[in-house]
Amino acid sequence: MPDRFGPRGVFAFLIPQQNANMHPEYELMRPDGVNNQMYRFDISVQDKVPEAVLATLPQCHGCYPDMIITGNSIEMRNWSLEIQAEFVKKLEAAARGVPVVTATDATEAALKALGAKRIAVLSPMSEVYSKSVQAYYEALGFEAPYGAWLEVKESIDIIKVTVDQILEALKRNDHDDVDTFLHVGGALGMVSMIAELEQKLGRPIVSSNAATYWYAMRKAGIKDTRDDLGKLWTIEELAD
Repeated sequence: MPDRFGPRGVFAFLIPQQNANMHPEYELMRPDGVNNQMYRFDISVQDKVPEAVLATLPQCHGCYPDMIITGNSIEMRNWSLEIQAEFVKKLEAAARGVPVVTATDATEAALKALGAKRIAVLSPMSEVYSKSVQAYYEALGFEAPYGAWLEVKESIDIIKVTVDQILEALKRNDHDDVDTFLHVGGALGMVSMIAELEQKLGRPIVSSNAATYWYAMRKAGIKDTRDDLGKLWTIEELAD
């Protein structure tokens, strides 16, 4: 519930223990009057991430949140629309009536808000992850013919990736028929780079952490906009 540090709402974020950028990025995006609270789960066993999220979620009730937000791009792991729907049901059951936002649903909403049709995917780690993401968003009705990946081997190294490395990877996806670039993987700290990268590429970028916070705010009825976080953050409403 709203408190004196968050009169507009308390957001409880579930983020990986191993992702050092996500907390500061969420603070960078936090509007006045919102209280961010962080809860961490372990992603060291990659094929057990959903279970780790669900096991940690009950801790979020300790801050009396107005919204619970899962900040990881779970669609990188052999995911499907059916698996996502079932996962959201489990999250909602554990949330006990508190609204739940997932990064995956937020990314879909962000693409729709921007009118994206044909997208190119960037993921920080392997080709397998990128292909899983492409398949997931194609199942949602987007065209996703292109993918690039940074081949980062360990989570600890993702935060070290530079804007130049990200730009180089995005340029591998820079085809004339792409209308929107999609970045998944919350450990790749891109929030402060989005506006610069969009200017260089001439098209919008949906980046998972920025999309997640934007979507959470809109779901909470908060319509604050900013012009330093990319085109998405200038949009006040969710798409119909």
